[in-house]
Amino acid sequence: MKKELKKQIVEELSKEFTNEVCVFYADFKGQTVKDLEALRKAVREAEGKARIIKNTLARIAFANNGIEAEFEENNIFIWGEDQITLAKIITKHAAANKDTFKIKGAVIEGEVKDAAYVDEVSKLPTKDELLGMVAFMMKAPVAKFAWALNKLIEKKESE
Repeated sequence: MKKELKKQIVEELSKEFTNEVCVFYADFKGQTVKDLEALRKAVREAEGKARIIKNTLARIAFANNGIEAEFEENNIFIWGEDQITLAKIITKHAAANKDTFKIKGAVIEGEVKDAAYVDEVSKLPTKDELLGMVAFMMKAPVAKFAWALNKLIEKKESE
């Protein structure tokens, strides 16, 4: 790869990794093109990005943002703003491809995290799920009150 192209890639990644909240990385050794395309499609649907990047270029891009991270072997980098949804996607992909896809860690809000952290994040509810829970909790007391009033009205009418 030419030096100019490498500089361009590092500049692009430095901007991306600054603007994005989280970056996950995983070993994809042994993955088929079909498997990687399925992962990339799922990531795109979650408004994220997935790219295979040379470790040195990724390390320099993170260093440009004040983050010290070391990478070994083959890595695919997955990044986006919704860390919970992306964590769920890559954890599901890792579970379906245990022998060929291993989550190594993440850089979230400037901190390097391990694979166990990514697994824990994937168990959290997404923003939409949380909003649904809040809406249900707000609706439940009103529904119970309406049900009680209905029963009271029925009782009064039957008397």
